[in-house]
Amino acid sequence: MISDDLENQTGRTENNEEVSILLSSDVLFETNSSDLSGNAWEILEQVAQEINDATATSVSVDGYADNTGSDSVNEKLSLERAQTVESTLSGMVTRDEVSYEVNGHGSNDPIADNSTEEGRERNRRVSITFEK
Repeated sequence: MISDDLENQTGRTENNEEVSILLSSDVLFETNSSDLSGNAWEILEQVAQEINDATATSVSVDGYADNTGSDSVNEKLSLERAQTVESTLSGMVTRDEVSYEVNGHGSNDPIADNSTEEGRERNRRVSITFEK
């Protein structure tokens, strides 16, 4: 199960209905790339297992960027990263009847302060949300 891990920059929130898993883009991808890093496969396998164990029929995959660079670059990169995560997860999830909604948000909706390197790192993320 994916848990809050500062070293790997993963996190999760959940309530009675759904789980949301945050994965750092710095862990999943090389800088300015939508190609998965070597570490990403193991992390995404864990997420796929959680989806397999859940009852969800819909999974949302949302990509986010920090505020460095232009909006056009950030929006494109955040969408490409979300699409890469979705296509990888959809190949790993073995349960039928699961659909995916993919969105790239660029630098919108930051969760940390973009004026610090640590904050920008937290803002570069992909979130995966699904019903329990």
